[in-house]
Amino acid sequence: MFTSQLIIKKSDIMNFFDNLFNQKPSELESDSVTTIPQSWTVFEGQNNGNPMLVRKNVGCDPIAGNKDYGVGCGIAFKFLHPTEDGFPQIEKEPELNNLEDDLFDLFEKDLNLIIPVIITTSGFREFVLYTKDVKEFQQRFEKLKENYKQYNLTSYSKPDPEWNTHESFK
Repeated sequence: MFTSQLIIKKSDIMNFFDNLFNQKPSELESDSVTTIPQSWTVFEGQNNGNPMLVRKNVGCDPIAGNKDYGVGCGIAFKFLHPTEDGFPQIEKEPELNNLEDDLFDLFEKDLNLIIPVIITTSGFREFVLYTKDVKEFQQRFEKLKENYKQYNLTSYSKPDPEWNTHESFK
């Protein structure tokens, strides 16, 4: 008759739980993002002495740092008719709502990109995105740019695997 005995030390169990609970949520969950959580909040602050509004999708906090979305991108533009404090005059720029709707529709439609932060300050608006595919980001950006020539849209992309830009707004 063959018998075996499994011996587990208390320290092994504690190390297992320490490792499990000290990981980021994205490390515990599947790496695959199947939906973009939506829970927006607004922060007020200052940027070079100018008022700043930041809209942050805090619903994305649990997926921040997801390895599939390791490149941070941005789309920025200057308002055509900013107020004295640098915010848009919506009545003079009604296409701003269309631009934002189109941006979300174009970029988040198939989960290739996530838009977790929108910054408004000093007469500018910037959308912070994280992407799986920079080439796809550029293609979609060119399409958006073509539809909103009046805003002279600009973009950038840079590695940001830890989502430092997203995490800097708390």
